[in-house]
Amino acid sequence: MSEQVVPTPWETKRFGGNALLLRNAIWRGLRAAHQRALAAHTGLKLESNDGYGLIWLVQHEEVGHAIEAVVPELRRIKPARARYELNVVGEDSIILYPWKFADDAHTPVTNAKMTMSKLRESLLALTQAKSDSQLSFDHAELTEEELDAEFEDDETFLDDAIEAGRLVLIAYAANPRAGILRVFWGEASQADDRGRLSWSEIEQIPAPPEDEQTPVQTGPTPVPEPKTGTGPRWHQSTPPPEFDLAPRPPLTAPDGGQPPVPQPETSSDA
Repeated sequence: MSEQVVPTPWETKRFGGNALLLRNAIWRGLRAAHQRALAAHTGLKLESNDGYGLIWLVQHEEVGHAIEAVVPELRRIKPARARYELNVVGEDSIILYPWKFADDAHTPVTNAKMTMSKLRESLLALTQAKSDSQLSFDHAELTEEELDAEFEDDETFLDDAIEAGRLVLIAYAANPRAGILRVFWGEASQADDRGRLSWSEIEQIPAPPEDEQTPVQTGPTPVPEPKTGTGPRWHQSTPPPEFDLAPRPPLTAPDGGQPPVPQPETSSDA
């Protein structure tokens, strides 16, 4: 199977010479996040995938570690009260935002809906407008000092986001049984209040080999040295054991002798 080994025009425009490094690093980071989420899923022993759903807590961290190993210019910004940091790369300071959009290999990424939050709305917009300082019901029980701190945090984060100027979504599908299934990246904005996105650019990132980080032995294969010692000679060896041979009973099928019933062909969703 042929594999794309050159960046696309959009990837080159956005990331320059780091495009291929970022593609592979994103896959490595998501695979590492999958392993951590799988450990939570296995440890909780739930019939549902709620434990695996915690992948959102570690995806930014693991993708950041993988990118930092190949693109040292990575920097991080932390949204107010968020439990993770956002990764920013490139001379244009592009925010990379992982988003698990499906748990199967069939859902079209362009049809997936994003659960919206204030942070995601701000990232998808990335407008030059300052944060809205209008009070809401959520602020009713906050002190004046807490209100000032919250608005200051929001404005500081939006200033960082505005400085970055662009968001690239990393949309991926994954589940605890099959791991990371597909990965896309592109640029989108919020299309409606139901979470549907409007993609201006969307491209699939080809998966690198699973063992790409496995050390490969170089050089000639060492030849084992001949064994030494004084083992028994052929005429001193123990004679072979005798076997009590007897006729075998007629062969029977696993179902007790009934002929097997032809089974219809099936396919797997994995």
